[in-house]
Amino acid sequence: MEIFLFWWLHNPQDWRDLFLMCFTVAGTVLFLLGIIFTTVLGLLSWRTISRVNRLLKNSVQPALGNVRETTETVRSTVSFISDNAIKPVVKVYGTYAGARRFIAVLARFRRPGRAS
Repeated sequence: MEIFLFWWLHNPQDWRDLFLMCFTVAGTVLFLLGIIFTTVLGLLSWRTISRVNRLLKNSVQPALGNVRETTETVRSTVSFISDNAIKPVVKVYGTYAGARRFIAVLARFRRPGRAS
């Protein structure tokens, strides 16, 4: 019982020609599918990149501006506190320590019987 579609296949050369045609059609179809897949993947990647760029422009840049503003505020606050609170305390403590040392040196001179 012979299959109707393959009635013309009687020798190996005919089978070879059939397989060559099948593989040619399959290769062409796979090549076209590859082109379509690559094109779709490229478009999706491009859309994703543009969305990320929009997100960075709309969300991250204003946040960075707020961070810069906060940094400047903190910097000026630290400078103010350093000038008005810490420097005077350090000066007073330095004066106190110098006076204590001065008194200790004078006390040594008042006790002549003690050798250092």
